[in-house]
Amino acid sequence: MSGVLDTVTDLLWEANVNRTRMPFVREFIADDDVDSAYEIQRRIVQRKIASGRTRVGRKVGLTNPLVQAKAGVHEPDYGTIMNDMVFHDGVVFDPKDYVKPKIEAEVAFALKKDLHAWDIPTIEDAIDYIAPAFELVDCHYENYGMKIVDTIADNAACAGIILGARQPYGKVDLRDVRLSLTRDGVEITSGVGSNVMGDPINAIAWLARTACEQDVPLQAGELLLPGSIGLIMDFDFGPLYRADITGVGSVTARFAEE
Repeated sequence: MSGVLDTVTDLLWEANVNRTRMPFVREFIADDDVDSAYEIQRRIVQRKIASGRTRVGRKVGLTNPLVQAKAGVHEPDYGTIMNDMVFHDGVVFDPKDYVKPKIEAEVAFALKKDLHAWDIPTIEDAIDYIAPAFELVDCHYENYGMKIVDTIADNAACAGIILGARQPYGKVDLRDVRLSLTRDGVEITSGVGSNVMGDPINAIAWLARTACEQDVPLQAGELLLPGSIGLIMDFDFGPLYRADITGVGSVTARFAEE
């Protein structure tokens, strides 16, 4: 199996570096071999760190049952956010830097303490702030017909995070916040915070537990994405995308015209 993991890691690393496509990972490992998929992701992260980048956060994916149904999976996964993947409100991306971008809106969390437990009171005590956020989604396959091992290996399809203004945690009930995601002013998806595992904080708890189980606990200063409130949408070149989340704020991003 080690030789197979070496081969897949090399293929995925080349696809990352050259922004190209590769066969699905499930063509090399069993489509339920989650442990091997996370090992591939870890190897890619190690190569990124060796190239001078640093880990600054984690993202949870596939927490919204509507997104799970669309992706054909039934469980969350997580990916790693590196320092060169963090952007801010109003960013304009270059199309040549991505393969097949999509976008989703959520509430980002930042930690002020390390997390070695995953009970809700401990997690809430560790939160520094929240912010409205986009996740820039991308994958290195021919299409988005991924199974769970494909998305895990490819960093849970995470290519970046776009942050709006910081807000204190606890001012609003995140179960009740409402999202409106617009494309040039026309709403293309919406949702309520409880779409994310009943409450976005539950997704952070899942992430904290999983990170501890894998011996990479969440650390102070990390940015955390709990998952999409609405659907994942195509991120077309040119239009302005704006997410408004009640009580949390707004964030915008777009791609330059090709």
